[in-house]
Amino acid sequence: MNPVQVPSTESTQHIQESDQTKPTIETPPDLGKKPKRTYKAIHFIIGCLILITLISIGATVLWFSMGLVAVRPDVPVNGEVVEVKESSSLEDIASQLAAKDLISDKTVFILYAKFGPAHGKLQPGPYLIKPTSNIKQIVSNMAAGKIAISKITFPEGITINEMAKRFAAAGYGTKDEYLSAVKKLAPEFGFVPTFAQDNPEGYLFPATYSFTINSPADVLVRQQYEAFATNISPLIKANRPANLIEHEVLTLASVVEKEALTTKDRKLTAGVFLNRLALGMKLESDVTVNYTTGKTQTTPGDIAIASAYNTYKIRGLPPTPIDNPGTESVEAVMNPTKSDYIFFLAGKDGVVYYAKTLPEHDQNIKNHL
Repeated sequence: MNPVQVPSTESTQHIQESDQTKPTIETPPDLGKKPKRTYKAIHFIIGCLILITLISIGATVLWFSMGLVAVRPDVPVNGEVVEVKESSSLEDIASQLAAKDLISDKTVFILYAKFGPAHGKLQPGPYLIKPTSNIKQIVSNMAAGKIAISKITFPEGITINEMAKRFAAAGYGTKDEYLSAVKKLAPEFGFVPTFAQDNPEGYLFPATYSFTINSPADVLVRQQYEAFATNISPLIKANRPANLIEHEVLTLASVVEKEALTTKDRKLTAGVFLNRLALGMKLESDVTVNYTTGKTQTTPGDIAIASAYNTYKIRGLPPTPIDNPGTESVEAVMNPTKSDYIFFLAGKDGVVYYAKTLPEHDQNIKNHL
């Protein structure tokens, strides 16, 4: 049995001394960790930056959205014409719109026109912009080239002077501008006789016309002459009665236009006038006198006036048409209803009464006027 060896006191002491002489490193509890206050500060700064960014984005979006809104969306007004030229920049267009109070922010217009669907490509031309239009609508119309179109209607039987008044009343120009264009352009069209060029009544076709807004009167008047060349001139050439020249057909048609309202009465009335001309009788038409006086009713004093348009005084037709007739009245003269009637009158009831003799006509006057 081996004896147990007990360490000597010297060895034990050496070990204890070695333990005691080993250096001890104390680590501070927070070393290597960021203080909580630093984290909070960073989070606060980041949060503020995000908030500021969001507010800025929101403000920009709101500013841009408000800029797109119509200036006065609830006020229906006629609007203003804005002219986009080939050389116009987005800045030029925006300045025009802002000057006329049609947009609230030029920058918004420029940005939307440049970076929106139009990609900065706006078509030249005149545009009618209303305060009820927003920037999106304005840019869309300009990108699509939806230029402002004017329309005017001239009914059958209207005179040149009345056309000029309508033109001026619609705001397309002055009465004198229209009348000047009528006379200036007349010689360009061969169907207008030389003697009628100073007063080309009858040669401006009555219809509805469209033209670019702000166009000079020449544009409209040229359309009217061209429409006559298309609708009336070939019609007369193809069916003109042998005893009337083209100008006379048009002149008689203008009288029929004023005297009769229906197709039936136009054809009968044309027949009456042709019968009277064939018999060498005066037309004795009130409407030719009214062309001179400017009235709608004829008085005994009017019938007595000396005028080339007073068919109570002259034989045959007036020197020019007394209005601008439609195709129906022209056709009525070339294809009248044949009869023995040489008188007619429009009764108080709106019915037209015809007579073959003066006594019959006098009776119609007694019964229906």
